[in-house]
Amino acid sequence: MSAFSLAGWGLVGLVLGAALNLIATKTSLLHKPTERLAPCAVLEIITGALFVGLAWRFGWVPSLFAYSWLAAIGVLLSAIDWKTEQLPSRLIWAGGIVLAVLFGVAAVADHDAWPLIRGAFGAAAVLAFYGTLYVLRPGQLGGGDFRLGGLLGLALGWAGWPALLEGTLAGWVAAAVALPVLRLVRRPGGDRYIRLGPFLIFGAFAAVLAGSLV
Repeated sequence: MSAFSLAGWGLVGLVLGAALNLIATKTSLLHKPTERLAPCAVLEIITGALFVGLAWRFGWVPSLFAYSWLAAIGVLLSAIDWKTEQLPSRLIWAGGIVLAVLFGVAAVADHDAWPLIRGAFGAAAVLAFYGTLYVLRPGQLGGGDFRLGGLLGLALGWAGWPALLEGTLAGWVAAAVALPVLRLVRRPGGDRYIRLGPFLIFGAFAAVLAGSLV
């Protein structure tokens, strides 16, 4: 892709990130509708940067739109989880429906249904894994993290089985590495709950951007 195309797609990411941030902060998605999720333009810049990275990684292929949408809602979900300790079910469900539709359109455009089927299996596999953790280790995994796992499993499964494994494990490894650091810098008496959402999303995009695609 040309530098002009990359910059243009990054601008689309900035605009979409700003729109989603505005919707989240002005509606009942948050405990306090006027609450700021991050310093000015930080989320928008991160979203735009991810759009550029994805466009550079994939080029103009149909699945670019699905992964770009996941980037936009992923950044927003990460910020909400970090700020409020919640992953809104409505946002995950709505984001997942749009993501599934976009992958469906990509499958039709590519005349290849197997990546979509593999994505469905990937979502089911991650949900089974997270469901097991949810039952066996109560309190370690929230319901929002469980639902987010299905969303990420769909995207990672589309990318391939290696991406599914690497992206899922990378999120947990990132959380494990960050855990002692966060506990050290947290003020005495503060909560010991670690927000998993941002790390799970980070791991997924690390695998998609750096891993090999099937």
